[in-house]
Amino acid sequence: MMKKSLLPQLLMPFLVTTLCGGIMFLLSINPYEKAEAYLRVAFMDNNNVIPQSEGIAGLNIVQTDINTEFSGKTYDKGDVVYPEYGTQYAVIECEAVDIFAPVYWGNGAELLELGGCNTPSSVVAGGEGNTVISAHVNTFFAELNKVKVGDEVRIFTDYGRFTYTVSELIEFESTDKKYLKKGDKDILTLYTCEDNLLASSDKRIGCICELTKREFYNEPKEEIKDEE
Repeated sequence: MMKKSLLPQLLMPFLVTTLCGGIMFLLSINPYEKAEAYLRVAFMDNNNVIPQSEGIAGLNIVQTDINTEFSGKTYDKGDVVYPEYGTQYAVIECEAVDIFAPVYWGNGAELLELGGCNTPSSVVAGGEGNTVISAHVNTFFAELNKVKVGDEVRIFTDYGRFTYTVSELIEFESTDKKYLKKGDKDILTLYTCEDNLLASSDKRIGCICELTKREFYNEPKEEIKDEE
């Protein structure tokens, strides 16, 4: 009678261990952005800014209850309010692709776990210039790749609500900063990473939206002074 080979028996534990290890590794990096967020200080592509507070080390995160159903009188002119770094100052909504997320003034891993980030090197919603907001592709901006030209995007704040219309879909490399500049056009730029299961992508996808309607909740301070 021939003796059975011991090789398969010796290799089996090794193969099982390797297979389990591979599965655990894939689970640990899916989605990859969540793991990457803790390895990189800023998702905002090294778009460095000077925080208005103590900075990332002493970050004070403030969550705000934003009224998205304001029904009072509004004005087409008013004053925007710049919040403290780390403060939720807005809610962004795009009903066409089911986006509804809080927006924080600042950037970095901690804030991106909570919502979208409006980089302080741009302007706040309703301001003059480019409002740049990013979020993770596996969470708050998971549906951003579905937006189409003509879709409506609204941003709600404590000082007003602002309506934008998608005018252009964009793709760019992480090293390309042309879409992230403040500029002189009153627009909204939304972007996120290209969805990639197993590795970090250097490509960014998103859209540019034109500001089509400003609705401030209070009259401009200058006009109030003139009346007095």
